[in-house]
Amino acid sequence: MNTLTKRLFILAFILSLILTSMVYVYLNKFNFKNSKQEFVKVLVANADIPKGTVIEKKMLREIDIPKDICQQGYVREYSSVLGKFAKENIIKDEILIFEKIQSQQISELSFNIDENHRAVSVNVTGDTGVSYLLKPGDYVDVIVFLSEKRENNRIVRRDIAKVILQNIKVLAVDRNITRENNPKDDGKVPPRFFVTLEVPAQDVEKLVLAEDIGKIKLSLRSNRSTDILNTNGALEKDFFLNKEEKYVYYKVKKGDTLRNISRAFYGHPDNYDLLKEINNIRDENIIVPGMVIKVPVSNN
Repeated sequence: MNTLTKRLFILAFILSLILTSMVYVYLNKFNFKNSKQEFVKVLVANADIPKGTVIEKKMLREIDIPKDICQQGYVREYSSVLGKFAKENIIKDEILIFEKIQSQQISELSFNIDENHRAVSVNVTGDTGVSYLLKPGDYVDVIVFLSEKRENNRIVRRDIAKVILQNIKVLAVDRNITRENNPKDDGKVPPRFFVTLEVPAQDVEKLVLAEDIGKIKLSLRSNRSTDILNTNGALEKDFFLNKEEKYVYYKVKKGDTLRNISRAFYGHPDNYDLLKEINNIRDENIIVPGMVIKVPVSNN
């Protein structure tokens, strides 16, 4: 290698060292600046939060963002939003802003219905609608009366009254959706009025059909009652049952079977078939805690 080539090689090597040093210094300066950058915590949604939902802590999480991009209106403290309501839909990972939060519950009916239920209005009168004493937030049972049905001069259905829905929430009476007295209520029972009920989605068709082919009656429940009764419905012949026989109502507990209920009331398990028939229970093994069953007992 001649002298000129050696000199050029050494010069290139020195220049590369200088360039590498400059890049290293520059990067160090850049990292130093970044290390000094300030961050702040803001709240984001853990999952989609639909409009009207009460904000709970489990729906949120904290993330750090550079202070210089944090905008006025970003929510930074849990205490600022917990217990309040989503004014608009909030999507997962979205930074919460105060414009989408409000302290008052949304009064629109659609935002106060459970997602697995539907709002259905029924037309009732004073004698079928608890004399206009119902208020939003009450719970009722729905009873249908079906009159006798004949086909070719043959009775195919006797008069019957049957509870078809139980523990159904009242959403509104006429257009009133609060428990405060309706300002238009003059103390008189209107001839007809509407009651809007929160009905399980799978039972909506049942209610609509019952109202069309029969007469609907609402029965007000105690605000402490959650029992579900298992009934066969009432027929005219039930009024003339043996006077010596009466019924008690037993609330099923965890671990109960029809056989041990029979043993408790009769001293032996053999009357479980009677309990099945009277309570219209198809499978003796499918009774759940909280169910109320009718148990015939003697006055003697």
